[in-house]
Amino acid sequence: MKRKDDTIAILFVSILTIIVWVWAAGETKHTDNVLAWVQLLPPLGSTSTISPEETELTLMFSGSRREVDRAIAACTKGLRLTLSESDETLTLSDISARIATLDAIKDTGAIIDDAKSSDFPLAIHTLELVEAAVEIDLPNITVSGDVEVYPATVLLHIPKELRKTLPKAITARAVVSSIVLQQLQPGIQYEKIDAVIRLPKELEDEGITATPSRVSVDFKIQSSTKTKELAQVRILIAGPAEEYAAYAVTLPIKIIPNVTIEADAEIIAGIESGNVKVFAVLRLASSDMEQRIPTKRVTTFLAIMEDGTGH
Repeated sequence: MKRKDDTIAILFVSILTIIVWVWAAGETKHTDNVLAWVQLLPPLGSTSTISPEETELTLMFSGSRREVDRAIAACTKGLRLTLSESDETLTLSDISARIATLDAIKDTGAIIDDAKSSDFPLAIHTLELVEAAVEIDLPNITVSGDVEVYPATVLLHIPKELRKTLPKAITARAVVSSIVLQQLQPGIQYEKIDAVIRLPKELEDEGITATPSRVSVDFKIQSSTKTKELAQVRILIAGPAEEYAAYAVTLPIKIIPNVTIEADAEIIAGIESGNVKVFAVLRLASSDMEQRIPTKRVTTFLAIMEDGTGH
């Protein structure tokens, strides 16, 4: 009976020793490194975005093995760090100090002794979310009625510093391909025609893009237009008939060379066939003649059709 009691006592002491040893091992000071992935977030309630959105760094933790193991487990799951609007550069000491205040790390009891990464110091770029109205661009087309764009606005992510230099209201152009437009006929209501979003040059040069990058357009073509370069255009003087008896008007030149005009495709076809003549009209008011003005800009260009009507 005594031998049995001794055996039980020895077994109890052995188990207790093992428990104490395991507990002591867990509480002995320990250090270890872990590669931590950190997601960088904009301030709460902000419509801005942060670039870069994530970073990696190696953290050295110290504490009991249990504390260090918990900290490593938290880092393995990924950490989320909220930045402020004023953050422009993050140093290793900055980010390690902020990580240490996160509940996921603070609750482990482990301490961050060191941090290493080749990414730091890290430049933070805050991108503001800006809504831009879309304007339709239909090259060489005259439309009848309203033009509808879907969606009517697009979203732009613009760096904070660049946004300060831009006007408050920003517009984007929806451009329909000239190849597509050439296939469309006047008098027909077209719907859901694809258009590409184009931004102002200062934004495109900075690599800014729009979301969405394409929109749909509904419109009805009244007429299509073309351009034509003319070697020369004669000048016509238009003024009150009663004034011609009292004044003589002379022109230093009677022909304007190298003129590019834009008109309905039908008129351009008439010009090319020689049936339509184009003149530069200089309108003179009675006051112009009375003041004997020395110069005046051409008022308009007039296309005289074969039947004598003007456009």
